[in-house]
Amino acid sequence: MEKNFKLKKQQWQGFLIFAISLVGLIWVILWIGSIPLTASGLIEVNHLIVMSSLGIALTCYIRQYKSQQEQSQLELRFKQVQQQWQQEKAELEQQLKYQTEQYCLIEAQNTTLQEISRRKDEFLRHTSHEIRTPMNGIIGSLQLLMDHLYDDGDEETELLQQAHQSSMHLLTLVNQVLDLAKIESGCVSIEIKVIDLHACLSAAIYLQLSNLRQKGLELKRQNLPQPLKVKADSMKLKQVFINIIGNAVKYTDQGEVEILTEIKPIFVPSKQETIPMAVVTIADTGIGIDPKMQQQLFQPYQVEDECKAYTLGSTGLGLVISKHLVELMGGQIQLSSLGRNQGTMVEIMLPLSET
Repeated sequence: MEKNFKLKKQQWQGFLIFAISLVGLIWVILWIGSIPLTASGLIEVNHLIVMSSLGIALTCYIRQYKSQQEQSQLELRFKQVQQQWQQEKAELEQQLKYQTEQYCLIEAQNTTLQEISRRKDEFLRHTSHEIRTPMNGIIGSLQLLMDHLYDDGDEETELLQQAHQSSMHLLTLVNQVLDLAKIESGCVSIEIKVIDLHACLSAAIYLQLSNLRQKGLELKRQNLPQPLKVKADSMKLKQVFINIIGNAVKYTDQGEVEILTEIKPIFVPSKQETIPMAVVTIADTGIGIDPKMQQQLFQPYQVEDECKAYTLGSTGLGLVISKHLVELMGGQIQLSSLGRNQGTMVEIMLPLSET
């Protein structure tokens, strides 16, 4: 609307210039021609006046028209340049936003990698000590036995037990390091079969009975009355149970360890649906875990309390290995604790067999 108004205004200005020029020219010519003329001369003068006026008016109108056309073209070009500039500005802002997000992401990943590297260095320092300690125990016990430096059969048995315990601790440490290396390189082989969950769980509990008795802990177990069939790798699942039950016994000085099996509806993110799954709950009355540290414990080389963990012989690998193995079998694992000295509960969820 505003553009049309400006255009009409410019057209009226051109017409006004034409009219003024014509009138002025007529008055000038009449003033000059006030001298008496003949009829033919007057006609020629009138013709000359008319032609001159038309020429001047036409010239002014053409110039005005060209000026209007150039102005319209300039306005159109200005708008095109403005639109292009705004588009390029938006694209640059988008690129800047993307680059900023990428930079923040890389910074976060770099911080995480630095923290993992720090924990790995700490783990290697601790592991070197952990390897030397059982090795020295094994070598020392065997040397005393070979030299017959013992008083009676009881002391001989004690030396043999020390050597056995040290060798088992060393074997556990080496196995965890190798398992993590296989998991990180994607070389873990999983053989999924239909297995009896209660039988697999009983085999893992049997290996922890001596530790439970030595610490005077009570074992409570509640199983479903009917057999519970799940789809899993029997050996890998047994390893997971040994890790989780072993942690429960290791970090509990008094009280009990409770193991419960049941079927519960569980939401599966990969399928975006809730399905019934077998759930094994292992709860203890031990030292508990700070809520801020609970999710970090599923990262490699992470322990809740380094001084306490290293005193108890923890490497910070058991949970992360268990998590990877359970997920490879199509299950989930969750850890929860109300806080320090309030115990810990670990839930292992496994897919049920369809048969």
